[in-house]
Amino acid sequence: MASLDSLRHLVQTHPIIDNHAHNLLSRDVACDYDSYPLESVTSEAHGRALENARATLPLLRATNQLSELYGSLCETWDDVLAAHSRWVQDDYDGLIRRSLEGTNALLLDDLLSDDDVESYDWHDRFTITATKRIVRIEAVAASVIGDLMSTERKEGETVWSKFRQQFLEAIDRAMDDPAVVGFKSVICYRTGLDVDPYSGDEDLLTASLHRVLDSGTRRSGYRVEEKPLNDWLVQQTLKAITFKKRAGVVKPLQFHTGLGDNDISLVKANPAYLQPLIVQYEHADIVLLHSAYPYTREAGYLACVYPNVYLDLGEVFPMVSREAQEKILRESLEITPTNRLLWSTDGHFHPESFWLANRQFRQALEKVLVEYVQHGDYTVSQAKTAAADILFHNSNRLYRLNLESKYVDGSVLSKAQTSLPSFPLDAFLLKNPDIEFVWMQWVDYTATIRVRMFPIEEFVRIARKQRRVGITLSVCCMLQDDTLLPEGTPTGQFYLEPDLNSLYRNGGLAKSAAPSATVMTFWRTEDGAPLDRCPRTTLRNIVDKLHAEHNIQLKTGFEVEVVFLKPTQDQHTGHVTGYTPAAANHSWSRMTSDTRRLVPLLEEITQTLASIGIKLEQFHAESAPGQFEFVLPPAEPLAATDALLAARQVIAAVAEQHGLHATLHPRPAPEGAGSAAHAHVSITPTTNENAFLAGILKYFQSIAAFTLSSEASYERVRPGIWAGSEWVTWGFQNREAPVRKIEAGHWEFKSLDGLANMYLAMAALLSGGYMGLESNLPLTVKECTVDASTLTSSQRAELGITTPIPKSLAESLDALERAPLDKLLGAEMIKDYVTVKRAEMVRLQAMSLEKRRLWLLERY
Repeated sequence: MASLDSLRHLVQTHPIIDNHAHNLLSRDVACDYDSYPLESVTSEAHGRALENARATLPLLRATNQLSELYGSLCETWDDVLAAHSRWVQDDYDGLIRRSLEGTNALLLDDLLSDDDVESYDWHDRFTITATKRIVRIEAVAASVIGDLMSTERKEGETVWSKFRQQFLEAIDRAMDDPAVVGFKSVICYRTGLDVDPYSGDEDLLTASLHRVLDSGTRRSGYRVEEKPLNDWLVQQTLKAITFKKRAGVVKPLQFHTGLGDNDISLVKANPAYLQPLIVQYEHADIVLLHSAYPYTREAGYLACVYPNVYLDLGEVFPMVSREAQEKILRESLEITPTNRLLWSTDGHFHPESFWLANRQFRQALEKVLVEYVQHGDYTVSQAKTAAADILFHNSNRLYRLNLESKYVDGSVLSKAQTSLPSFPLDAFLLKNPDIEFVWMQWVDYTATIRVRMFPIEEFVRIARKQRRVGITLSVCCMLQDDTLLPEGTPTGQFYLEPDLNSLYRNGGLAKSAAPSATVMTFWRTEDGAPLDRCPRTTLRNIVDKLHAEHNIQLKTGFEVEVVFLKPTQDQHTGHVTGYTPAAANHSWSRMTSDTRRLVPLLEEITQTLASIGIKLEQFHAESAPGQFEFVLPPAEPLAATDALLAARQVIAAVAEQHGLHATLHPRPAPEGAGSAAHAHVSITPTTNENAFLAGILKYFQSIAAFTLSSEASYERVRPGIWAGSEWVTWGFQNREAPVRKIEAGHWEFKSLDGLANMYLAMAALLSGGYMGLESNLPLTVKECTVDASTLTSSQRAELGITTPIPKSLAESLDALERAPLDKLLGAEMIKDYVTVKRAEMVRLQAMSLEKRRLWLLERY
């Protein structure tokens, strides 16, 4: 039935606002199962009681469903733990992104824990709109008490008066904070929901506060667990909410109700106890959290008869069985208006808690609403309105989020107008609604960028994981002209997974081309696991390893050096027969008559890059005829490399529109200076910078197999052409050293050019740094202030400069096969890489010098 299909489609794909959740664990502790047991995603039990969770229906159901999330079969909870650990190690961001698919906004109670969790705004990367805060009032009170005990009081100032003033000021600040959209009370846990609606006696409150002070310490903290004081906190918050509402500021108060840990009073968790308070503060919006289970009917009644009460449907998904979830949903619909029902996951710590809650809620909501339509209780239109309200619109209105839902009814997805599963894609298409095609790209071992193009509707299916894109494994042993080497095989494939963080609009293409975008990809195995031979995975792994094991944060920035050439064509065939520089009267950082003619091209490139989100830091003429440099902004290594490739594509496309060819050839004019791809790398903290640099210098010859990846690259390994000269050394602001130190923990690496697979090149550089840190290598190479090739051998020896930069690709590959880089970069990848590069070398050496030069110019 088509109309029911449209209802099912809406329930399963409409974006959601998660109106109550908690922070995720940082990656470092996400597998600390002793402190944060994964079983807690389906159980409120703790300690020994949690050991029984594996025998519960909710956990067994979760075990079966999580196979879908992980992309691998889970038959036991141990399988789940193993899969979770793999995802955390290999792609924690990817696991979170999958778990939050379809989430438009998160409202986080970020005071559940002060330790081991990411900040609320860190979660923004996974949602369409900025994460908002729900302020827990008991945590605010505990914080005020802690501050109170560490500061002196003024003469005549009592503990109570100072606490009262500071608590009210903290609530007032939260009321004025645009990041805060509401408050929460856990009085249900502390003293129960039988809250006195009227403020207590000051002597009683003072005594209550002193008992809290006596029960804690500044080190252990203070748990506010005194009924007079807890009631007062709620009363004062509701007064502030009521007062601010008159000025147009609406921030509800959420109450934990029903289901909870074993320290809750189950009897006093019944929201019916709140009825006097609800009546007293009739102008304050109140949200009853967690379906109030097992008191759903009582909560639904309150939301029905009081206009300031809302019922949240969270936490029971995935904490109870499927039948119980459906029963709770039906009970909530018995008399509660659907515009008073809100959705939340109560997700916390582990990404799986979000995924399971969202998946199971959508399943239950679809079943219940479809049955109501089939029985004539709802029309399809009424059921769809109810679903959209519960999933999105009710929270949007209540918390004054002012968000737009781009959901379009129907089964066919339509560009940015459709709600899509992942934040980067949603946000990108909202800004670029005209996109018709997406190019999925990957870079092989010859640094050839390969591409598959998809209409936007098909790409959305790929992003939703509704279809896969298989690529033959033979690309790991393939040359630029698609020749499969004998060591390769036509059997087997991997799957492209788009990295939605790398989406860029294509810029500079011909005006007749439809609007399109480019996305880089990861390589996945048949079961969805990362493939070690993937260049982007290789880079991401070493970055993560440096962070996890040495607490190193990395930033990378690139300088794009490019030479603009004029093609010369055969008059009869139109084929390109050669190239000449676009500017002959040309030199470094100088404006000449030839350079000025190219200014419109340079400015168009800069403007086009800015239009796709890449804002250059500067651009200028370089030394070789027709050569220019574009300096990109710094970013994390993977993002910086993605931006580098996107920028190069724009430069090449804009140049083509001007009738020019942009080349990355390391030395297109033998008589001119070389053309590089200098990389800036900075590490934080800088404590062990010498060991990091020492590792790179020690393994420099093997690293060069990736950074100087073609025989043509070694045409730059010469003295006197500002390319880093011939010796492995470093120097502060020395531009004739292969490594220029700029400041503490910040270096420029010059022995790198545009023929490199930049993901592998950066991975190799960082691997050298990692090995230096692991071994705490001393920096035996002293600072060099001149071109080391101008020194005598004894002068170089005094500086510890003993290693030459390889003079050929063969030398670098030999060094790579001797070095232990395979432990970090992967033995299979290095084996295939060496095979490809040696075969490429043989292919090029068989050509004449001029044919070889033209062959490379056409491809790079």
